[in-house]
Amino acid sequence: MRDPDVNGSNGHRSGFIAVVGRPNVGKSTLVNRLVGEKVSITSPRPQTTRSPIRGVRNGRNYQAIFVDTPGSQKPRDTLRARMQEQVVDSLAGSDIVLFLLDAQQAAEGIGTGDRYVARLVANSGTPAMVCLNKVDLLEKPILALPAIQGISELGDWREVFQISASEGTNVDALMEAVVRMLPSGPKYFPEGTVTDYPESLILAEYIREKALNELREEVPHAVMVEVDEVERKENVTVVYAIIHVERGTQRMIVLGKGGKTIKKIGTEARRDVERLLGTKIYLDLKVRVSPGWRSDKKFLERLGL
Repeated sequence: MRDPDVNGSNGHRSGFIAVVGRPNVGKSTLVNRLVGEKVSITSPRPQTTRSPIRGVRNGRNYQAIFVDTPGSQKPRDTLRARMQEQVVDSLAGSDIVLFLLDAQQAAEGIGTGDRYVARLVANSGTPAMVCLNKVDLLEKPILALPAIQGISELGDWREVFQISASEGTNVDALMEAVVRMLPSGPKYFPEGTVTDYPESLILAEYIREKALNELREEVPHAVMVEVDEVERKENVTVVYAIIHVERGTQRMIVLGKGGKTIKKIGTEARRDVERLLGTKIYLDLKVRVSPGWRSDKKFLERLGL
């Protein structure tokens, strides 16, 4: 991505940009694209992001901090209630909001889920732009017009962009608009910082991403990963991690026949972890049954949720 022109301003601009939307509309993919690094895990599964993750992009005289938020929907358990609280907090603490919708779905009519998110954004009072994502999947660009009309009736948006986060379509133009809207401010993070997410949580998320992509429909939402310890030795870094599930049957699925599934998850995760840490990794994975963890407040607090 090219570095946006900030119109020759001698001052420094900075701010927090909350990226919000229903589950599975491409928020994490967009944040990774805007930051230029993988800071958020991605998966076709809804509710991949469970806690806000901040990605930092530094320009010539600006710093944009993008906040990848959990998918917005009405909560049904303690975990999802916490996730929605985090969305509201992220909106309140941001300078700009990017409201993402699936262009294909929005073209057929703005659904109740998107209307729910639109109300959250409007209630926050934060300046917002709309991003109709996945336009590359539309047969013709003109098909996005009903979506543009529909969303325009739901709020006072600064701009509406048609983008493809996966392909990069119009993402440069979106970034330029973000920079124009940034207020004057200092550098909140040192040069070279990509994310302030703790290392142990990043490692856990990388492992969970591979589990989400590998497991069957009924299992992913019951999976949580906890990094117990990171032990750095002379030639290798050992990562001890626990995959939590809620039932014994789910544990058997995660393990797979002869340990085949857990081995594949570990192999795929190790590649990402080695790229992140820049060292050879030994990944020690265990699967533990933790009944009802999604409604266990102490468990969620321990895992930073």
